[in-house]
Amino acid sequence: RRKEPGPTFLQPFEREEAEQMKALRSVIIGSGLVLLVLTALTNAALAEYPCKNMRVVVASSAGGGTDSYARAFGVLAEKELGTKIVVTNMPGAAGTKGGNSVWQGEHDGCTVLGMSETTMTYGVNGALTTTKDWHYYIFGGSPGVIAVQADSPYKTFQDMLDAAKAKPESVKVSNSGIGKLWHLKVVMIEREGDVKFKHVGFNGSKPAMTSLLTGEVDAVSASTGEVGPYIESGKLRALVITETEGYTFPGGSEIPAVTSIIPGVKKHLPMGQFLAYLFPRDVPQAALDAFQPAFDKVMKSAEFKKFTDSRGAKIYGVYGAEADEMTKGMEQRFSWFAQDMGTAKVNPETLGIARP
Repeated sequence: RRKEPGPTFLQPFEREEAEQMKALRSVIIGSGLVLLVLTALTNAALAEYPCKNMRVVVASSAGGGTDSYARAFGVLAEKELGTKIVVTNMPGAAGTKGGNSVWQGEHDGCTVLGMSETTMTYGVNGALTTTKDWHYYIFGGSPGVIAVQADSPYKTFQDMLDAAKAKPESVKVSNSGIGKLWHLKVVMIEREGDVKFKHVGFNGSKPAMTSLLTGEVDAVSASTGEVGPYIESGKLRALVITETEGYTFPGGSEIPAVTSIIPGVKKHLPMGQFLAYLFPRDVPQAALDAFQPAFDKVMKSAEFKKFTDSRGAKIYGVYGAEADEMTKGMEQRFSWFAQDMGTAKVNPETLGIARP
């Protein structure tokens, strides 16, 4: 029989080494399990794109231009993405309520903001974001217009100006929200035309137009796309286009540009409308990679062109670096105009927005 070796001075160290090796194996096995779990979660996250359901928060009331574009694009994009796009409205606070809601939510690429050029004044209106915080996918936009009821005593825009000059703030003009584009368009007319209107702001162009139809106000400042159906039905009449060029509604005569009546307005233009989907800047790249091909296809589709043609709109179809450059320049013009006109709540300089 072999004699078992007796205890030696090395055994305590061997036991310690064995225990260390056992602990190390446990760490390695545990790390492997963690890696497997993380890999599975990552693959599951990537598999979310296209999202099973995409939520679009429209920061304006139902029925206006922002809402209409968000819904029209959504219907067509569903087919390309193979997903359901659910549009909800969250108007308020000059469009910043909906924007802040999306920004404070999950940046997972499955919740986006349906918005307009209103985001150009987000910063100066006290929102949580500026243009640098978003990826823009810009559909297109329409010219601006000031319209009145068909039986309005103002037969021309000059008639409306004369009435406001004779009695300041007697002419009430509605808009989609104080501090937003259609309000700023009328402010520039006031400043350059030495006239004073009464501004009546709403949460979107739809209620702004309703206020004109019900006689609550004397005129509305909105887009040709939003006003067009009421022009064609004979309920409203266009007085002036708030751009550098005139515009002709289907079946009508050309409506003059405001610059042909008040030349000084030209220095503030262009300040154009656009409608878009916005993703928070830090969403996963996989979300953008899934969305971009669908965006391109919808922009080139006959269905979307038919929609924009019906609203007298131009398709832009821009995103990425081109959209970043476009929105940066517009944000500078909008923000500093608001600052100079006294409508900004926050000085754009404090936000790092350079004067153009």
